[in-house]
Amino acid sequence: MTSEQVWKQVAGLPWMSRTQGNVISRFVREHAIHDILELGFYHGVSTCYMAAAVEESGGGHVVTIDKLSAIQLQPDIHTLLKQLNLSDSVTVHAEPRTYNWRLMKMLEEDPTPRFDLCFIDGSHQWAVDGFAFFLVDRLLKPGGWVIFDDLDWTVASRPKSETAGWADKMTDEEKEIPQIRKVYELLVKTHERYGEFRTEHGWAYAQKQTSAKKSQIRTETVIKTIPVPMEMIRKRLQEKKES
Repeated sequence: MTSEQVWKQVAGLPWMSRTQGNVISRFVREHAIHDILELGFYHGVSTCYMAAAVEESGGGHVVTIDKLSAIQLQPDIHTLLKQLNLSDSVTVHAEPRTYNWRLMKMLEEDPTPRFDLCFIDGSHQWAVDGFAFFLVDRLLKPGGWVIFDDLDWTVASRPKSETAGWADKMTDEEKEIPQIRKVYELLVKTHERYGEFRTEHGWAYAQKQTSAKKSQIRTETVIKTIPVPMEMIRKRLQEKKES
């Protein structure tokens, strides 16, 4: 099934646009992605695009997680998947509070890295998605990718009716700062196991490397903070000769 066929069924539903659907579908095909973890599905539009792309690429599976409230939407994710005959390619988890709880259970059941891609479009909060990244890292294969949606989204940019309740206790600073960008810049880009960073279409990409690499920043910091005076070197050499 092509992304255009998916679009004909989901057109007008939030939150993945037709352009983004084409982008994620092409990404799945070009990188031979078969096993996907998705955090945040809402109506299930993005899930349908990725499940269709996986099938078109030769098969695979999508595991997607969101809150129970998403199941009450009309249409819900199960309805869309059924309409597109994609139900067998997707496992849906609906949690009372947070997808991080389901990630904990997944790690308990089997900590083996098994996903080629994780698409994160859920909480948009530092505390939730910052922690989610580290949990996802445990489940992502070396060479796998993580994509963050809504890189510069802010609570302040949305009508209060959309954020009422869960954002009421946030400070003005929390509402105005793009928290996903903070996760990406401070946690992902500084992680020794990630590289191939880029941002496009409001998304931030990073690839898990096959081995850890020391950053130039860390190397320079060590050199600057641990100086070894020449006098000390000469003294130690002299001590060795005398002994």
